[in-house]
Amino acid sequence: MPETTATRPAYLLVQGVVTDPEGFKAYNAALPPIYAKFGGAHISLTPAAKVEMIEGASEGRSVVISRFPSKEAALAFWHSPEYTAAKALRAGKGTFSVMVLEGLPGT
Repeated sequence: MPETTATRPAYLLVQGVVTDPEGFKAYNAALPPIYAKFGGAHISLTPAAKVEMIEGASEGRSVVISRFPSKEAALAFWHSPEYTAAKALRAGKGTFSVMVLEGLPGT
């Protein structure tokens, strides 16, 4: 059976600096059911203080890696009305860079 994009997992990689930890709590609380709906799960939640740089300059950002069953599922999560509403809860609470990465077959 040929490998298709839909059979490959995808990863959301988020790097960020939270500037309002108290205000950020509502965003974090809203995420679990949205992740579950789209088959996503966190595989790493690493605060900036625990990110160990082994090459390059430290940027002081926390890192979150989440796995989804496919790139399509990750993008459906990101563009969903549920996540759009949750994302509004984090507005003004920090700065974030988010990317979707396609996994290798069988990972």
